[in-house]
Amino acid sequence: MNFLQTFLLNESGLFDFDLTFVAETIEFIFLAIIVTFFFISPISKQLDERAEFINTALRKSALFITFGYERLTICIGLLTSEISEMTRQVKLVKNYSNENFENEVLSVQKQNGKILSKLKGDLSIKSAYLFSNLTSELTTISNTFFSKKFK
Repeated sequence: MNFLQTFLLNESGLFDFDLTFVAETIEFIFLAIIVTFFFISPISKQLDERAEFINTALRKSALFITFGYERLTICIGLLTSEISEMTRQVKLVKNYSNENFENEVLSVQKQNGKILSKLKGDLSIKSAYLFSNLTSELTTISNTFFSKKFK
């Protein structure tokens, strides 16, 4: 009777433990197992698969970004070296052109000086010849003029 009094028939006290408590505990554990294995487990599996997919995608993205950054750095280095080489070549061409231009200008000035000195010599000879003939022609013209005037 003790068993019956203890677990089935009891006067309700503040902390009485009877078969209802045991039944509720078993029912809670049973429902917790059902909910865990049939409802939460597939969702958890799906969430784990998504997390793994996201992690894989992030790792791939990080690798691609790192690879792209390295390639970009290499390209920038190549472009910088090409720009500096082209700048150096442009300076060399400018210097070479300026030197050649100055040499050509000097050559042309020398040739012009030679031509001018030759022309000056020719002009001075011709002018001397003209001046020497000018006096005889002037006298001939003046003689003819006076002879016609005073006839």
